[in-house]
Amino acid sequence: MNILSKIKNVIRNNNKTYTELKHHIKKSDDIYSLAILQSLLIGYPYLPLNGGALRPVCIAYILNEIIINQREHILEFGSGISTIIMARLLKKNKLNTKIITIEHNEAWAKILKKYLEDEDLLQFVSVIVVDLKEIMTSKGHVSWYDYDRLSTAIKDMKFDLIIIDGPPANNPKLKYSRLPALEKLEGNFRNDYCLILDDVNREGEQEMVRFYRRKNNNIHYSVISGTLGVFRTKSKFNPIPIHY
Repeated sequence: MNILSKIKNVIRNNNKTYTELKHHIKKSDDIYSLAILQSLLIGYPYLPLNGGALRPVCIAYILNEIIINQREHILEFGSGISTIIMARLLKKNKLNTKIITIEHNEAWAKILKKYLEDEDLLQFVSVIVVDLKEIMTSKGHVSWYDYDRLSTAIKDMKFDLIIIDGPPANNPKLKYSRLPALEKLEGNFRNDYCLILDDVNREGEQEMVRFYRRKNNNIHYSVISGTLGVFRTKSKFNPIPIHY
């Protein structure tokens, strides 16, 4: 084996080790965050935390954001386990906060509503079903929530916490399907807002981050545990649940 081949092998092994290390760090973050979330899991009906759900560290970050920075009007794209846990927090802490969650899958929305109804949480959450429809963006046509239906549903509403975890964007053909949330809805954001974009480790979301930072030069941006992108208009109290 010549020296060049040896160098390539060393680099290859180092890259593999680095990737594995990042993976284990993320797992550690999630394990730690699950411990933080226990007061909203123990004693409640079981929730199926699967690969489609927000990671525990992301949910913990959002809950801390609600409490520490006193968020009162939440807009969520992609309903799920996070919706239920947020609603549990609002009820348990007696918060005057409301969640509007947008979901394209009607069958899943019915299941979610049943969970919320059984726990008397519908007073905190409005589940709005909006079909996906083609819409034009700066990256071409994408399949997003029907803009006419959505804009009517949230007309005159202003949100201080926006969570983008839908619609599906998990293959190359769909990679920009969440872009309209950054292009079409800023009129519904308060002056002081926090915008959370999940899956920023993916190519499509990374391009969305670059787009939004170019569009908003003064916005604060950070990445939490490698996958959660956070934009905020004002430097606030740090809600990160992990101490690095």
